[in-house]
Amino acid sequence: MSIFYIFSLPAKDKKIQKLNSLKPSILFKKIISSLLFHSGVVDKKIRQFCAKDFFIILMYHRVVPADKLIQVGMYVSPATFESHLVFLKKYFNIITLNCLVEKNGLDRIVKNGKPLCILTFDDGWKDFYDYAFPLLVKYQQPATIFLPTEFIGTRKQFWTDAFAYLLLHRQATALEKLSDPDILTIAEYLDSLRGSFDNQLETGIEYLKGYPLSTIEKVLVGLSEIWHVDLDGQDRNFLNWAEIDEMIESGLISFGSHTVSHQILTTLDNLRIKKELIDSRKKLLKKNVFANSCISFCYPNGNYTKEIADMVRLTGYQLAVTTRKGWNHADADKFTLKRIGIHEDMTSTTALFACRVAGLI
Repeated sequence: MSIFYIFSLPAKDKKIQKLNSLKPSILFKKIISSLLFHSGVVDKKIRQFCAKDFFIILMYHRVVPADKLIQVGMYVSPATFESHLVFLKKYFNIITLNCLVEKNGLDRIVKNGKPLCILTFDDGWKDFYDYAFPLLVKYQQPATIFLPTEFIGTRKQFWTDAFAYLLLHRQATALEKLSDPDILTIAEYLDSLRGSFDNQLETGIEYLKGYPLSTIEKVLVGLSEIWHVDLDGQDRNFLNWAEIDEMIESGLISFGSHTVSHQILTTLDNLRIKKELIDSRKKLLKKNVFANSCISFCYPNGNYTKEIADMVRLTGYQLAVTTRKGWNHADADKFTLKRIGIHEDMTSTTALFACRVAGLI
């Protein structure tokens, strides 16, 4: 399960964030990427992929202003995303995901020496509608969003977001207010975490991952009690159906399934996996969000097995994407498609982005 947390940063924390963005590894990559980009190495590499009938699928999550986030690995800023679109429009043919399953879909693409690129966004975040969609309309480029149907049109949160919200807004601890004694040990451990917010968050999430979702949900309720934090006060994070309908009308945005509850499928038994696949597909069909004959799927957290991939196919999906990094050949297995993850710290400059998509960094 991906980790997301969003909030405005105090001025002091913004300074710390800026310092963190200048880590030696990032500075080094910026220098190397600039040299590779301006020397023509990147352009040559991209054209080699094109000549060998490869295409690329990019994986985004959130598009939000930089001062709203701490975790750089799950977002790009609107300015950075716009720079990506400018670069992609120059060096690639951006196509729809549907082309991969339509009859002669890839063959119908104009051959102009540019490789093919597909844009995908995981989780159905509301900020896609606020920031990414207007830019895609501006540049008239298509994209696909994968929706966890249980969260769409609701104020529900991923449990990782809820824990981050609790941690950020915690007040004085009152363990005696804990109404569920069965989770006392877990609550005591999480309450004892010290250090920076980032460290507490990462440690707490890794610790909670060792428990079933039902237990984690009880823990979150317990923490809201002892830390005096109202979880109902969180803003809506996910798209609603009216926003989805509007984007479908644009002719640019298509949608796929990201299961119902966004649980990692490899942690579930076969009956539960089938239910996640069937119910999500059924909901999206009912809402008429699938484009033409393309009913696509995205594995939560990228986790899958051959058996799960076969179940996705047998359920009636036409393709599925993973988080495995790389380009895809035109003859690649349509149910284990690779993608390249795109996030701010690794793609904040055109040179960094170019090297990222070319597989050089």
